[in-house]
Amino acid sequence: MKHTFALSPLVANTSAQSAEFASADCVTGLNEIGQISVNNIAGSQQDVEQAIAQKADEQGASWYRIIQMYEDQRPDNWRVQAILYA
Repeated sequence: MKHTFALSPLVANTSAQSAEFASADCVTGLNEIGQISVNNIAGSQQDVEQAIAQKADEQGASWYRIIQMYEDQRPDNWRVQAILYA
């Protein structure tokens, strides 16, 4: 069974990464520098957000916005797409 989650605009990256979560209404004026897709991330929703923040940081992004996040057919196995911003 697939579960799809909507992320709150107030969710912020609390890890040591420099890339931070940006809600849809906050990206106006930011430069989009790419998009990432990550499959087979195990763990909780917070684990997934930390993995995306780390990947965004590795790509040199200052901000990221998760545009799709859903649990695959196996529980606690996630697929995520995010847009990266400078």
